[in-house]
This record gives sequence, structure tokens and C-alpha cells, in this order.
Amino acid sequence: MRKAIVIILAILFMIPVFWTVSSSLKSMNEIYRYPPTIFPQEISLEGYKNVINESQFPRYVANTLFVAIVSTVITVFISVSLGYGLAKGTFKYKNFFREIVTITLFITAQVIMVPLFVVIQQLGLIDSLWGLIIPAVFTPTASFTAYQYMRDLPNEFLESAQVDGANEWQIFFKIVLPMSRPLMAAISIFSFTWRWNDFVLPLIVINSGDKFTVQLALSALQGQYGIPWNEILAFSVLAIIPTLIIFLLFQNLFMKGLSAGGLKY
Repeated sequence: MRKAIVIILAILFMIPVFWTVSSSLKSMNEIYRYPPTIFPQEISLEGYKNVINESQFPRYVANTLFVAIVSTVITVFISVSLGYGLAKGTFKYKNFFREIVTITLFITAQVIMVPLFVVIQQLGLIDSLWGLIIPAVFTPTASFTAYQYMRDLPNEFLESAQVDGANEWQIFFKIVLPMSRPLMAAISIFSFTWRWNDFVLPLIVINSGDKFTVQLALSALQGQYGIPWNEILAFSVLAIIPTLIIFLLFQNLFMKGLSAGGLKY
């Protein structure tokens, strides 16, 4: 019974994806045809050709990849470092800082959007890709997940390294990081997906068309005299591919990181 429910839910979740891919291969006339066709009667690549040839799609992808990769690398390092310090550190007020991280989980991005914009503006990062990277490097969810994961690391490994004369940096880079690969994979996938799909922050930070991210460029595809649905759907399909590849490459480590890090749904 449980498997049947999971299969039914999976099919329901896949229907929008299937419809997007199928419709992206239709001509404009077929998209507007009623009743609608499930499969394209004649495969048309017009939408894909227009997106690749007439827009700056490669530049949009390059901008988004730069933002997603750089912010993900920084986010992983900060989150793992913070989680390790809060879980295994012995400094004063450790519990206080841990509670601060926990409280930030309940603060949504929309609440801090205005002060965040003011900070970005004062730093001179408006209309800069770094204005999308720096505000996103600290993620409460990733930090809390890292803390949960680090709590379960055996103290014996760390104590043995200290007895052998290793300092904190050596312990962190040579013992903690190799043991945290599932955690880093899970945080990387979440962070990359968040940055790749982010729309609100680029909307308020980026002004120049040559600095648009994929999601911002997708929203600008609406034409003056109509909506080119075949181009929008083709653009959407192309935008899905990078995150799908990342997940398929790291799905085993991703599942291990979720189960070990205590991130439950």
C-alpha cells in the first residue's frame, strides 16, 4: 500500500515536468490547439533554436553557474566549520551561539529582504554578481544540519589526532572533512539548487541584461506583443538540466548526508 501511494505521488509530481518537456517540442500553433495534445504531433525545435540563437542563453548560464558554484563552495565551508565548532568546540558561550543559529531557522528571507538590500547597496554590490553571492553564503538550514551531523562524529578520532600532536586545522582538514563528504554533498546540492533557482534576490540586485541569471532571463522572455510559450518552455527545460545532473552525480552521498545530518521531512 505504501509503495502504491509513493508511485502515485511520483507520477503526480512528474506530470508538470512531462508536460513542460512535451510542450517545449511543439510548435506555437499546436500549443494553442484545443483540445490540447499530450504528445507533440510533429516535433518542433523552434523554441530551443530561438532560445540558443536569439537570446544570450550561454551568458545567462555562465552567470548563474558562477553565482551557484562560488556561493555553494563558500556555503559548504562556512556551514561545516560552524557545525564543527558548535558541536565539538569548548569555547565560552557555545550554547548561546547555537541557539542563535537555531533561531535564524525561523526567519524567512522575505523578512530581511529590505535590510539586506540596504546592506548590499552600501557595500556597492548593486548590479554585481557578487551581490548575489555574499548575502547567500550563510544558510541557517545548512549550518544546523552540519551541527547535527558533527554531533555524531566519534570523539575518539579527534582525541587520537590531538594525542598525535595534530592542531585544530589539521584535525579539521584531514579528519573532519573526509568524514563529512555525505554532509557536504547534501549541502552542496541544496545550496546549488537554491542559488540556481533564486529569482527574488537577482530581481532586486541585478539591473544589466548581460548580468541576468537564468531565472531572471526566463521572466524577461515575455514579448511585447505576446508570450512565446515554446521558447519559455524550452528555456525551462534547459534550466532544469544542470540541477538534475548535479543530483544524479551525487545522489548516493546526498541521501547519506540527509539521514546522517538529521534533516527530516
